[in-house]
Amino acid sequence: MGTTSPWLPLRLKSGAVLPNRFVLAPMTTDSANPDGTVSDAELRYLERRCANPFAMTISSCAYVDDDGRSWQGIGAARDGHLASLRSVAAAMGGGLSVLQLYDGGRISNPALVGADGLRAPSAVPSLRPGARTPRALTGPEVSGLLGRFVDAALRGERAGFGGIELHGANHYLIHQFFSPRANRRTDRWGGDRERRMRFPLEVAAAVRAALGPRTVLGFRVNPFESEPGGFRLQDAAELASRLAGAGVDYVHISMDDFRRRSPQREDRDWTATGDAVRADGNPITAISGAVGGRCVVIASGGVTSADDARTALLAGADLVAVGRAAVIDPEWLTAIGDGGGRSPRSRLPADRDEIESALTLPSRMVTYLLSRPDWLPREPTGQPTDPPKQEAL
Repeated sequence: MGTTSPWLPLRLKSGAVLPNRFVLAPMTTDSANPDGTVSDAELRYLERRCANPFAMTISSCAYVDDDGRSWQGIGAARDGHLASLRSVAAAMGGGLSVLQLYDGGRISNPALVGADGLRAPSAVPSLRPGARTPRALTGPEVSGLLGRFVDAALRGERAGFGGIELHGANHYLIHQFFSPRANRRTDRWGGDRERRMRFPLEVAAAVRAALGPRTVLGFRVNPFESEPGGFRLQDAAELASRLAGAGVDYVHISMDDFRRRSPQREDRDWTATGDAVRADGNPITAISGAVGGRCVVIASGGVTSADDARTALLAGADLVAVGRAAVIDPEWLTAIGDGGGRSPRSRLPADRDEIESALTLPSRMVTYLLSRPDWLPREPTGQPTDPPKQEAL
């Protein structure tokens, strides 16, 4: 810890040694088969990117329960998903591969879970356009979901993953339990901050106990909520501190842009800026200070260069997760570290078919990416896609 060089090694609490500070971020692919098994297209996407020397690679998030699917992704909900998970782990190569686990809660896709399947901490709809009101989970159902995360984590370990990441960010179920906007419960799972932390902390503690101390365990968290009435940075910092005490190896800060300190909005309006709540400090610095070296901190969002990585490390991060840059250029990490062979591609090709073929992206993933205006830069029609030469790292 405490370096600004992204090429130095790092030892995690579990004992795993990472050769550098670069992490391949989990990305929504929307490309699994309908039964939650991985598609050949997603395996090719992973194989190409994981051939780069990333210290750690994190899968797209796998659902732990059939009623928690937010998109057409991979599953870890039953033993029938084991063979698929083994294929994913194998495609992610010989480094530290991490399986990310989630449940969608109130932002699950009704087309996938059915009208009666939509459930959440409280009967409060999300801010997404057209959102339906979920039913509130019963106490026994909450306890059952704790077990679902544990079972899925053990499947991931059996499938060959070296680590598990619990997705407690981006407005999924674990995030919803922590959010005062989504969690209006009056039982042991809701109320003040202490009780709203209970579900995230009990999931982390139960998964750590099941896996033992030698398997890597991470937790992804939003540093605050952009929406009025949400949790603030000091709340997320306290959760991170408690997670460090519960034995996680790392806390992964989820941001759309680490420089602007902006987490993902629940309404998915990528262009809105005027009404968003801002952080009252640097999330990386605040969360790093809260964990106090008891676990590692990963920064994510908008890391496109070695300078970005250094800036995030200087702010207090120990690792940097790279997502969009590796989508645009599958050999991004090799390009910035190869001593000047070429500079990374910085924009998607103009032609949709070329995006899919040249970048080894599943067709459904391309559709998803292009549905988010201005999220990824793209070449204008008729312009070349070969990047200009520039100074390498």
